[in-house]
Amino acid sequence: ASNNVTSDEDYWAERAEVARSRNLAAYVSDPVAATNCFNADVLRATTRRALARYDGPCMATNPIDRCWRCRADWATDRKRLAQCARGFGHRSVGGAAGKLYVVRDPSDDEMIIPRKGTLRHAVIQDRPLWIVFARDMVIELRQELIVNHNKTIDGRGAQVHIMFAQITLQNVQNVILHNLHIHDSKAHSGGMIRDSKRHYGLRTRSDGDGVSVLSSSNVWIDHVSMSSCSDGLIDVVNGSTAITVSNSHFTDHDHVMLFGASNDSPQDAVMQVTVAFN
Repeated sequence: ASNNVTSDEDYWAERAEVARSRNLAAYVSDPVAATNCFNADVLRATTRRALARYDGPCMATNPIDRCWRCRADWATDRKRLAQCARGFGHRSVGGAAGKLYVVRDPSDDEMIIPRKGTLRHAVIQDRPLWIVFARDMVIELRQELIVNHNKTIDGRGAQVHIMFAQITLQNVQNVILHNLHIHDSKAHSGGMIRDSKRHYGLRTRSDGDGVSVLSSSNVWIDHVSMSSCSDGLIDVVNGSTAITVSNSHFTDHDHVMLFGASNDSPQDAVMQVTVAFN
């Protein structure tokens, strides 16, 4: 993933500086202890599963899914998911502090003033939001989709396909991507694209990743299905940390996940990523 920035350098320099401070704060000083805690959660879930008799239609086979998947009220208590992340991304609560935002319009035809009810309009808001979908939909992105802080994109209960351009998390914190089909992302030459309510700018070329995480922290990617993107399916670079990728399916690709763009990048010394149950 390239560090795709706009021409208004001061704005992005300020964002990057704030992100670096937050990424450092998210870094776990004892990663072995954190990993042991995660492994203990897995062991407890496995032991309970071995002792319990399976007698229902729902099977939750790991501590993440046990937290929400077999609950009859998951659709009316969606934000319970925010308690379920494990691993280095366990502090990711996404938009749990905000309201539900229902995406009703699958179009993506306006990059600077996105239409209300579209996914692009939802993700640029400056407040926390828990984003859900009114029905099954295919969202054909015309340019990269730039996600702001404190967002959950929750595709449970619908078949949601996001295609043709990448999802970008750049200099942000606290994002959950859940139950999405992300595929056929292509490189785009860029253009004027809004990244928040208060700012839009000229974006340079995007690589065609599925999800590109740049200098961001507290990110949880769970139950996504990804395939056939021009570059990587998931790229985590530029000092990103506190990330979990779990319960996901990757196919039709030869370079799935990139963690760190270079062996010589000092900012990646804080990178901590949990990859589990995929």
